[in-house]
Amino acid sequence: MEPGDAPSCEGSGSLCRVVPSAEFATVAAAVQGAGDGTLIQVKPGHAETLAFPLILDHAVYIEGPADTSAKLEGEEGLIVAAGGAANTVVLSRLHLRVLGGGPALLLAGGCSVERCEIDTCGSGVGIEVAAHSGSAVQILRSVIRNCQVGISLAGGAAAAILEGTHIERCACGISLTGLDVEEGWSDALVSLSGASLVLNSEADLRLRAWSIREKDGQLRQAPPGREISACGWPSEQCNVVAPTDRGPVVLHFDAGKVNATLWDGEDDEVDQEQARPFTSSTSSLSLTSPKEICEAVILQQRELASLHRCTAPSRSCSWSSMSGTAVRLRE
Repeated sequence: MEPGDAPSCEGSGSLCRVVPSAEFATVAAAVQGAGDGTLIQVKPGHAETLAFPLILDHAVYIEGPADTSAKLEGEEGLIVAAGGAANTVVLSRLHLRVLGGGPALLLAGGCSVERCEIDTCGSGVGIEVAAHSGSAVQILRSVIRNCQVGISLAGGAAAAILEGTHIERCACGISLTGLDVEEGWSDALVSLSGASLVLNSEADLRLRAWSIREKDGQLRQAPPGREISACGWPSEQCNVVAPTDRGPVVLHFDAGKVNATLWDGEDDEVDQEQARPFTSSTSSLSLTSPKEICEAVILQQRELASLHRCTAPSRSCSWSSMSGTAVRLRE
């Protein structure tokens, strides 16, 4: 089933279940025993409390009303584990509200989420995408708000498609673990750049466990436990100085494109234990070369607060030990 192609219960027989109804009072009851291809239609105004995780392990289509007034809430969320093909499970026009601190929606299989509203009251992850599910996940025209992390992606999950999705009022909009980019320009974030991110208090994009492959084949990896954050992405160009085990790298984000520029210190070695990530927006600047990008990062240290809207604490948006280092671009 393709997202947007809403099936009808007419003529569907046993493959259609309506909630609430005499036979199925809840979505949880309708999911139980549902086979592949089952359509579950949820009526307007339906409200349901989830006492346990709702596990979707078959190819089902759960469709709420046009006004998204069907609400599933509680301490637990939904888990999709129905195989790795795209559109295996389709969730459309549902409102998920999870209060228990875990993800409202955990995608460990192929899934399309369309026109849904998701929030976790500031304490959990809106949507968590497992590494092996990335290319089979689409999050389309949905709203994710009031989460600690709006969308969390691991490894290959960077291939998930975010199109027309709005992430707002979270601590972190998108958290990506395991981004692997080549030196120079790449389209590493193209599939994610269709989302819009606003009013996220700490970061719009946060990276962990990143790695950069140099042109000669050598791999630079992030120090264990470190993270870097960018504010204003993807609507604004952003620079991030990323520490690695082989020296710092400037990552320049321009919507879905990423430019990784290596640099070396001429006088003092950068202390990788003390170096902190630095982010800045360059939307108001005209930067035409990697060298200009690096110079802009250095010059903007003291003007950070006025150049972008990030309100993160200094841990996420400051740079401590590189300010006295003579820097040159690596040829």
